[in-house]
Amino acid sequence: MRISKEKHVFKMSPDNMPAAKCNSGDVVVFETMDCFCDALIPENTIFGEAYLKNTNPATGPLYINNAKVGDTLKIDIIDIQVGDVGIYVSGPANKIFEVFFSDFQVDRIKVEDGFVHLSKDLIVKSKPMIGVIGLADDGGTATMLPGVHGGNMDCNDICKGTSLYLPVLVEGGLLAIGDLHALMGDGEIGECGLEIHGTVTVKVTVIKDKKVAAPIVESNDFIELIGLGNTIEEATHHASQEMFRYLVDELKIESRDAARILCLCSDLKICQQANKIKTVAMRVPKYAIV
Repeated sequence: MRISKEKHVFKMSPDNMPAAKCNSGDVVVFETMDCFCDALIPENTIFGEAYLKNTNPATGPLYINNAKVGDTLKIDIIDIQVGDVGIYVSGPANKIFEVFFSDFQVDRIKVEDGFVHLSKDLIVKSKPMIGVIGLADDGGTATMLPGVHGGNMDCNDICKGTSLYLPVLVEGGLLAIGDLHALMGDGEIGECGLEIHGTVTVKVTVIKDKKVAAPIVESNDFIELIGLGNTIEEATHHASQEMFRYLVDELKIESRDAARILCLCSDLKICQQANKIKTVAMRVPKYAIV
C-alpha cells in the first residue's frame, strides 16, 4: 500500500478523513513533502513568512482496522528514502542566532548516494530520520507540535531499523508521517534540519489492551522514552519520571534498582528545543534491563 504526498494534513485530528485503511501487520509506504511543502526547492525562491503558514505537512492519515482507544500502535520503520535536494534555512529564527544574523538565507544542499554535500570541502554521511510521526488525539494537535500522541518530536532515533510505540487515542489511530530530515543535530538549535522530501516504509501492528504513557522508541540496543514540556527542564522531568514508571510498572524492576539504572547507566538527550513544546529523550541501554 502506498499513500501519496498529495494526501496530507496539518493537524493530527480525529476529524481527518482517512487517506487509506489497512490491517494490523500490513506494510505501508508514505510519500512525504519537506516541511515547507517543497515550496523552497526551486532556485531563487526567497524565504518569507508565507512559507511558515502551512508547514510540516504529514502524509495520511492511515486508519488501522481494529485499533481501539487503550491500545498501542507499534510502528516498525523498515526504510527511509530521501530526495536529492535538501533545504536548510539559516537566519534570526530564534534567540540563539538572532544575535548573529539579520536576514534569512536558503541553501539547497545536494544529497547523493547516502552523503550530504554541506560545502565543496565537507561531505558527510546522511542520517535520514522522521521529524513528524504521530496518531490523532482528541484535541486535534497541529503537526508543528509534539505530544503524547507523537507528532513533531524531532528525535534523531526515529529512523530506519527502530520501532516507535504510540498510544491509540482515537479509533483507527489515524497515523500520519512527514518532516523528514537528511541530517539534523540533536537539539535542532536552529529550528531547521536538512529538510527533505522522500518516502517512509513502515509496518504497523496493533498491541491490544496496552497503553503507553508517552512515545517510546526501541532499537536492538536501547529503549527510549520521549518526554514533553514547556521548558527543557519540564521535558527532562517528564522523560525521566515516565521512564522510571515504565521500568517499575511494565518491566517489574524493583524501584531502587530502577533508580540506579536511570542514574548510572542511562542517558538524557535533547531532541529539540526549537518548538514551544520541547522534547527530551531518556535512553536506557538494553544490557541494563535484560
